[in-house]
Amino acid sequence: MLLTSHTFVGIAIAYTIPNPFIAVPLSFAMHFAGDLVPHWDFYSNTTVEARKTGWRPLAVMAEFGIAVAVGVLATTHALWVLHNSHLALNIFLCAIAACLPDALTSFKIFFEKVPGPIRALARVQHKLQFQAPLPWGVLTQLFVIVASSLVILNSAL
Repeated sequence: MLLTSHTFVGIAIAYTIPNPFIAVPLSFAMHFAGDLVPHWDFYSNTTVEARKTGWRPLAVMAEFGIAVAVGVLATTHALWVLHNSHLALNIFLCAIAACLPDALTSFKIFFEKVPGPIRALARVQHKLQFQAPLPWGVLTQLFVIVASSLVILNSAL
């Protein structure tokens, strides 16, 4: 699943569960549930070599930038508009936790030797991935983003 979708899920959790000791681990765990949703990403049905060359690394970096922008925008909105520093911190931490498994396993793509826990995490993620072809794999992610946005809007009112 694209990082932006994971980020939206983490932000929705942060809005609905104010306790970061529950919300942050739940955001991390929901990453794996999100990978079970049929989806397409830039690495769908590719070789390790294809993931390192061509347009894919650039697309991943651009999408990473979008995910970061969504997280920063939500955090600053909570801080500056809602004047709620607790919510801002919860959003920030949940957005990171929701994307952390992909960030950790990305090292496996670029380095041959990675610590055992990262290899184990990469194996778990690989088994959970439910890849879908275009356009269906993008439509499911748009649904996740819209559903998460509705939860966020409903919680913010």
